[in-house]
Amino acid sequence: MSGIRIGLVTDLWRYPVKSFGGERSRHLFVGPYGIQGDRTHAVISPRGEVVTVRRASPMLNFGARHADPEATRDVLVATPDGVELPVDDPSLGPLLTEALGRDVQLARSPVGVFDAAPLHIVTDASVRRMGEWTGRELDTRRFRPNIVVELETPEPFAEAGWVGGLVAFGEGGAVAGIVSPTERCAVTTLDPDTLERDNAVLANLANRRDNLFGVYAEVARPGWIRVGDPVVLLPREDDHSG
Repeated sequence: MSGIRIGLVTDLWRYPVKSFGGERSRHLFVGPYGIQGDRTHAVISPRGEVVTVRRASPMLNFGARHADPEATRDVLVATPDGVELPVDDPSLGPLLTEALGRDVQLARSPVGVFDAAPLHIVTDASVRRMGEWTGRELDTRRFRPNIVVELETPEPFAEAGWVGGLVAFGEGGAVAGIVSPTERCAVTTLDPDTLERDNAVLANLANRRDNLFGVYAEVARPGWIRVGDPVVLLPREDDHSG
């Protein structure tokens, strides 16, 4: 496919349990429903409602990873005390209930539990600009991306211009269809390690960016994404004349 090379993949993340800390990877397979092993589990209420970090920030004290990153079958959950337990361990429900102050349990989804779309992309230039606005270096994890792109032309928020287009990763790799900017919430105010709150992040996004940061994407073509892959913006169908 021909297109314009816009950057390189510099970081990849997936989150086996929605709203828990995730795992970094050098390569990930993108299937029809999103990244293999991403958000396959979620915390739910007794009524089956998905509980997220938006209303339960202590969830970030828990982490999740795959015991075998290639197989993505067995998920391990790291508790705030640093103990790892299988995701189906019966003691996790009571631990989460105590930590969140409400009755919850873990459940599995065969297609993943996502917000607007299964892929979330941010760029290095946008994270840096946010750091300039807030006066501190910001950890990219604060924005919970799946894919971080280092732009060849470091224009902050350039990704907003990709909406409606296709982005290809590597030679014969995955292709993502960019569907919308990402509307941000209070999660961006939380340091991913300390949970210290910095309201300047969300305030700047609200005042300067209409609360938008990064882009959501759907899977246009399954395939691999690897750190170091070139990122190519493909022409839209409506860009062709004749």
